[in-house]
Amino acid sequence: MRYIVILLVCVCFGCSDWLDVKPSDRVAESTAFSTVAGFRQALNGIYVELNSDALYGDALTCGMVEILAQRYDINQENTSAYALSQHDYTAASVESQLEQTWGDAYNLIANANLLIKNCEERRDVLSDKYHDLIKGEALGLRAMLHFDLFRLFGPVYAIDSTQASIPYYEEFSLEVAPSMTGELFMNEVISDLREAEDLLVSDPIITNGIKGDISDDFFQNRNFRMNYYAVQALLSRAYMYVGQKDSALYYANKIIEIQEQTFPWVEREDALMGSEPDRVFSSEVIFALENRNIGSLYSSHFDATTLKASSLYGLRTDVYEYHFDYEENTDYRYAGFLREHAIVNGVDYRLFTKYESEVNDSVYSKMMPLIRVSELYLNAAEIMLEEDSRGSMDLYNQLLVHRGLEEIRYMAFSYIEDEWYREFIGEGQLFFFYKRTVADEMRSALDPYDDISVRTNDYVLPIPDAENQYN
Repeated sequence: MRYIVILLVCVCFGCSDWLDVKPSDRVAESTAFSTVAGFRQALNGIYVELNSDALYGDALTCGMVEILAQRYDINQENTSAYALSQHDYTAASVESQLEQTWGDAYNLIANANLLIKNCEERRDVLSDKYHDLIKGEALGLRAMLHFDLFRLFGPVYAIDSTQASIPYYEEFSLEVAPSMTGELFMNEVISDLREAEDLLVSDPIITNGIKGDISDDFFQNRNFRMNYYAVQALLSRAYMYVGQKDSALYYANKIIEIQEQTFPWVEREDALMGSEPDRVFSSEVIFALENRNIGSLYSSHFDATTLKASSLYGLRTDVYEYHFDYEENTDYRYAGFLREHAIVNGVDYRLFTKYESEVNDSVYSKMMPLIRVSELYLNAAEIMLEEDSRGSMDLYNQLLVHRGLEEIRYMAFSYIEDEWYREFIGEGQLFFFYKRTVADEMRSALDPYDDISVRTNDYVLPIPDAENQYN
């Protein structure tokens, strides 16, 4: 059974169903938010639905956005994925996928807005602690969803921030919001995150670490919720995207300062040893979703021992050996989740096992990482490169050392790009890095010595047709 807020708000943006809200729905809303339990269920429902295949259960982590970034060798028979890999957004299967992502994201934004509205209208129901945590998490989730929609469907910000982009919904409304310019849209993202940061200043993660407040299960396991540090990390990500480097560095350093205490680097033995190695490096994850079906990603996309070329998301051995500098026995990532290989149609592919199911029921076997500490190190290293090359190199070397690699002796931007390629496999961040930096080439999924040319328009996914008639 879905959580009550999903039943209350099953919104279809861009179609007449959006306007069809029955009186019984409004009665149900007043009942749902009459107790603390109702608020808790509403918020938990959003987290559950974030795991949909069209969002972070597939498309925005290991699926669509990774295909766009040329992660995988995609067979032409896999028509939808192949069209995406060619940046062909006119294919009917691609249009359907984009419409689903767009609709699912805006549905959850509507749910977040309903929750935020009731946090104020039913203030008498919530203690200060519950109010601040629930509203802060909802604001952070609203900002994250909007931001990722903008990074997909919005213009290339570094080229033109004044171009019209997509709507930003600040409240639960029956009216379709107009599209905003990129600059105004990102101002809204940052404003939501700053408010969330203020509300989450008493987050149990600050004093108790990721375990949170063990006296109440709603306040536990804080790295599976939009916590205080996740909001700060998103602020660094957002400020990086709009080119406000001082602010991006400020928030990156906020995380780096507490990293060893709260999000320590994974130990080699945890990453590589034992009956169930920690392939997602869970101690370093600032924010993740709990996805109980995560193992299906391996069996449906990456298991080259059973999948045909027509359905495989293939990571070619020659490509990944080259980009990992042939450190397959040293680099935690390669040795941790790219160790095995199989031959399909005469091509040698790595088995990408980061999300492979295991017999044991560990926390990290259900973890879909959305933000990890290494991103903040790379942000800081990139920002400092121009004025403090040694400081930039020191930050970069911390990441290398904690991946089992030797330190470098001089620094270059190409090294930062190397780590964006290696560090976030299956986590959906590489395409957004390329878009933010307006890269005119992406590394080929087919040839380790080749790159593919990218046009600016390739970075801007078309807004679904059903939505265009309203905006």
